[in-house]
Amino acid sequence: MNERKTYNGSTLDNDLTLECDVVIVGTGAGGGYTAEILTNAGLRVVMLEKGGHYTPKTFSQKEGEAYPMLYMDGGQQRTKDKGFIVFQGRSVGGGTTVNWTTSFRTPELTLRHWVDKYGLKSFAPETMAPHFEAVEKRLDIHTWEMLPPNANNQAIAKGCEKLGYEWHLTKRNVNGCANTGLCGLGCPINAKKGMLVTTIPSALDKGAVLVSCAEAVQIVHDGKRTTGVEALAMDRFGNTPTGRRIRVNAKHVVVSAGAIRSPALLMRSKVPDPSGMTGKRTFLHPVSLSLAKMPDEVAGFRGAPQSVYSDHFWLPEGKLFGAARLGYKVETAPVFPIFTAALVDKGFGPTSAALMKQFPFLQMAIALHRDGYNDHEKCGTVEISGDIGASLDYPIDDYLMNSLVKSMLEIMEIQFAAGAEFVIPMHIDGMPLKSMAEAKTWMSSAPMGLMRMLAGSAHVMGGCQMGGDVKTSVVDEWGRHRAIENLSVIDGSVFPTSLGVNPQESIYANASKHGAAMAKALACSTPTRLPRRPTRNPSAGD
Repeated sequence: MNERKTYNGSTLDNDLTLECDVVIVGTGAGGGYTAEILTNAGLRVVMLEKGGHYTPKTFSQKEGEAYPMLYMDGGQQRTKDKGFIVFQGRSVGGGTTVNWTTSFRTPELTLRHWVDKYGLKSFAPETMAPHFEAVEKRLDIHTWEMLPPNANNQAIAKGCEKLGYEWHLTKRNVNGCANTGLCGLGCPINAKKGMLVTTIPSALDKGAVLVSCAEAVQIVHDGKRTTGVEALAMDRFGNTPTGRRIRVNAKHVVVSAGAIRSPALLMRSKVPDPSGMTGKRTFLHPVSLSLAKMPDEVAGFRGAPQSVYSDHFWLPEGKLFGAARLGYKVETAPVFPIFTAALVDKGFGPTSAALMKQFPFLQMAIALHRDGYNDHEKCGTVEISGDIGASLDYPIDDYLMNSLVKSMLEIMEIQFAAGAEFVIPMHIDGMPLKSMAEAKTWMSSAPMGLMRMLAGSAHVMGGCQMGGDVKTSVVDEWGRHRAIENLSVIDGSVFPTSLGVNPQESIYANASKHGAAMAKALACSTPTRLPRRPTRNPSAGD
């Protein structure tokens, strides 16, 4: 086992230059999983991560400290018009360090749609099945049946049962989970099997190099081939350049910076794009949410954050696309003090104080919508500014607003069915509503303009669309860039639609598929890098 080699950009005294076979920009589900595959093939890998390198020894379980450490913009990242708050991880492990461990395979309906409409023949369900099986084994993904759901999730099950809706237990990527409920602040016991504790340490043990607090700003290329990546060393929170520069010379570049910053990096680097689609068709899984006061203590801050879901509304009118509204998955969100106080804050006064006094009894339900299936949807567009700035323009049109309003009413009905004493729609003018009739009346008259409905997302996809046609896709179905021959994109930005389910397992399986093909090609062209004895490749078919 090699001694692990890591650099912290925030503490560099001088500029840094590194040489490798492959540089990977981003250490989340795409980049972190790909790193292990490539190092197992004997390739020299350098990983660049914008955020810091934190572990259970340095995590903070205080929201006010954890959000600046682990989230983009301290958890306050918003779309261009401020209509959506967008949560994205920003530390080693990316979103897999702070997500709630919820794991779903890409729905078969979605995969078949990709095959039929976008020509992605290698994404047929039967072809992808071995990759899903491989990542589930590698990352301990299994149905959460060891402990009963917490009261926050039980409310979803109870309400669905009373209304005759189906519900199921969620799969999670955990081993030895203590049910602390602290997943979103960094697992304090390394039970969450994200990249931070699985593939990244594995890659480091095989000789990979990790550079944290390093913001990639330029892919160096001549229009046909790339020779590496230039980056800026950042402060410990990944916010401000320190003045030191980092250069990684590489034979192949993998961009895995997420669906806002991957297309932004390509655009800032002026990477040729025959399709004109870089930064276009970006998806969010728009989320509406409702808070309920239950008669018994919920303690929604404790226990597995998401362990129950319902797909009752996933296919409105029985249609994957072409329906009068978006379909959605019913889930929960954990109820933490700062997060909740920000949602219910009506000004510094007795109303907010009264609500927070009932904090232990509050339950939260969310509707996670699947976007990008209808031709009339506007979806999102990534924009860049300066050396490192990037934002997402995601307009809220009437179709989307209608979907958010209807889903809000439907999840409130589930909460009432579960016994809620009152519900509070997440709206700037939201107030306690004591019956479904009262909720319908209030929602029908409340103004629904920009920033009135409080909506958000933790799932960003698209912007580097893959497909079978060079005229409409940024990368091919193996993640290979259409114009730069030694450049790949491996993360959620390549998805041609949203998934309709929490995306981490889909990104893992995509990395398994694309990474295995890349490893085979690069190892064959770099025979001196092959290991002397075989090592296990977690990819399917190995």
